[in-house]
Amino acid sequence: MKSITEGSFWEHLEELRHRLFYVLGALGGMIVVSFFFSRQLMTLVISRGPAELQTLAPAEAFSAHLSLSLVAGIIISSPVIFYQFWRFVSPGLREKERKTALRAAFVSVLLFLAGVAFAWFLMLEPAINVFRSFETGNIVGHWSLANYISFLGKFIIIFGITFQLPVLVLMLVSLGVVTPEDLAKYRRHIIVGLLIAAAILTPPDPLTQVMLTLPLYILFELSLIAARVGYRKKKVS
Repeated sequence: MKSITEGSFWEHLEELRHRLFYVLGALGGMIVVSFFFSRQLMTLVISRGPAELQTLAPAEAFSAHLSLSLVAGIIISSPVIFYQFWRFVSPGLREKERKTALRAAFVSVLLFLAGVAFAWFLMLEPAINVFRSFETGNIVGHWSLANYISFLGKFIIIFGITFQLPVLVLMLVSLGVVTPEDLAKYRRHIIVGLLIAAAILTPPDPLTQVMLTLPLYILFELSLIAARVGYRKKKVS
């Protein structure tokens, strides 16, 4: 098969279709498996949620189980999704860069799962407690099951995706698009960019935006350290 840089548009499209076939197959299979265990998953999810959840429509509980199965399917199939993405990108790279891309696929999976775990174990309960703290006076919170599952799904998936920041930083440095010095020089601009990205990706409340921005900034600083080490080794070699 020709590389992405040499093949025609239709060959690129065929390669993309080929990769999407694997992604959708893995995702669909994991959604089905997750649905069979959706009752157990729902019990676990509800245990971390508000004390009372209501269903406001006859089919809402069923649709909530489907939504939860979709989220679980995305998380479980994430290794296949990231691997197929990097396999699609790697033919357009040099031989050395292809090996780096395969390592990046592995790191991407770890970072995605780390973001999901970070959101689930550390961020979810504080976020819910803060939201509920505004239910004062005559305001009584009656959360819908579907709304809670929708919020939870977006919450943890967004953390998983945004935890890909180190891969993005290291890839840009590796390709020579930027240098570690450039990133350090424009650190303030990057912080503003992270705040804007968090505002776009998260629900419209400052707390969740800050909760997402802080770990992203820490990841950026760690990525900058790793980029500097890799950049020095590349210059020496």
